[in-house]
This record gives sequence, C-alpha cells and structure tokens, in this order.
Amino acid sequence: MRSVTVDVSFEERYWYPEDGGVVWLAGYQLVDAATGSYLARDAPAVAQAELLVTGVAGAGVHHAEALGSSEADPGRPLTLRRDPANEHDPHAIAVDLTGGEQLGWVPRALAAELALALDAGERWSAIVLRERRASPRDARAGVTIVLARADAIELSVHT
Repeated sequence: MRSVTVDVSFEERYWYPEDGGVVWLAGYQLVDAATGSYLARDAPAVAQAELLVTGVAGAGVHHAEALGSSEADPGRPLTLRRDPANEHDPHAIAVDLTGGEQLGWVPRALAAELALALDAGERWSAIVLRERRASPRDARAGVTIVLARADAIELSVHT
C-alpha cells in the first residue's frame, strides 16, 4: 500500500476574496516542509508532488447534511468513486465520506482528467484540507480537498 505524506499547517482565519465578501476558513494549508511557506494550489511544488487541490462540487447545494457531518471535518479521509452512469457527466467522480454517504463530486474539468486514470485502475485518494463558512458560528458552506495518486494520504502538521 502506497501512502503519500502531505506537509500542512493548521489555521483558522477570515479571508476576503477579491470579488467581495468575507469567508471563514479553518483547517489545513499546504506548506513547504523546508521553509514553512504556504503553497498555493497552483504552486510548482504542488504539481511536482503530484497533488491536486480543489473544492467539492455540489456539496452545499445537494449534500448539505453530509457537508455538516463530522466525517467532512478537516483531516478526514474521503473516497473517490467513479460514477460513469451520471446523466450530467460521463466522467463524473463522486466524493464520498468514510461512512459511504456522498459529499459531492470532483469538479467537472478535473474529473475529465482523472476519470481515465481511475478507469485504468490507478488508485487515487483524497482528504479534507479545510472548511469554509460564513463565520465560525455558521454551517459549513464547502470544503477544499487534496487528491493524490496513492492508497492513502497522511498529513504531517508543521507548527
């Protein structure tokens, strides 16, 4: 069984997106192990480590109960499941909680790339990195996940 270790730090903070508004983020951020610097999802080091960072499509709209579950907390493992019979997208990849309840889907553009790999038998894993809320008191509105070509992902938390 191949496991991938991902270097992260834990944080809780408000974020002010360029398009306006305020968002509460809590959970893990990818970091460079040597420097402790934060790594953006499109950083060369993330691509070099063959990691993919993305949101979960449809979680807040179609799977609010699963999104509110402790199974969707930062650091929790997820299961990727091909859903070729999906009437909206033949490349669909469902994102399931450990207990089997569906959380949402891998976004369409990324699923189109990953579906062929999964269909060919490649093992990919996912884990919840962080959650998004309007405020710390509000319900979870979404999650960001990291995916890796491995049987499992382990987080190495740096302080």
